[in-house]
Amino acid sequence: MRRLFKLVLCIAPAAFAVGQTAHDYYTELKAANTFNHYKDEYVCFRDDDVPTFIVIAKVSDVIENMRKAGDTEGVKTLLQAKDSLLLQTYYKGVGSEGYIYDPVKRDLPNDNQEYSLEFGSPSSGKMVFSINWVTGRYLQKVYMYQKSRTVPSAEGSGKCELIHPSAGR
Repeated sequence: MRRLFKLVLCIAPAAFAVGQTAHDYYTELKAANTFNHYKDEYVCFRDDDVPTFIVIAKVSDVIENMRKAGDTEGVKTLLQAKDSLLLQTYYKGVGSEGYIYDPVKRDLPNDNQEYSLEFGSPSSGKMVFSINWVTGRYLQKVYMYQKSRTVPSAEGSGKCELIHPSAGR
């Protein structure tokens, strides 16, 4: 009986271990110096427990940082999208391809901005990323056109924060 008790104590911590959070994955990647590019300006965490986070940057800020670094070729490449948003999603610490979301022209309060990305086959739809730049709160919606063009199929919300707050922004 005593051996069985020791065995249970050895196994128990592994059996009750909780999975990593989005913050855990982000901290791990930041410690590995992953977020040191122009496009790594803000990190956004969802309000729920989904182990995903988003890294975003205003293209205008990326252009400004490239200018400061003397990267004139990079600036030329991005000038056409200067009002857009760069966005890359990470799920369990694994990054997706980065995308450029175009600004949505709307009459929103000054601090709010919407950006969208249309996608095609096999399932067409649109993703909309809305952010209040003062509070850092965001809402992300996915529209699947086969279901509805006006009612989102999925949405998530959360809060964004600067990745490098000491950069004097």
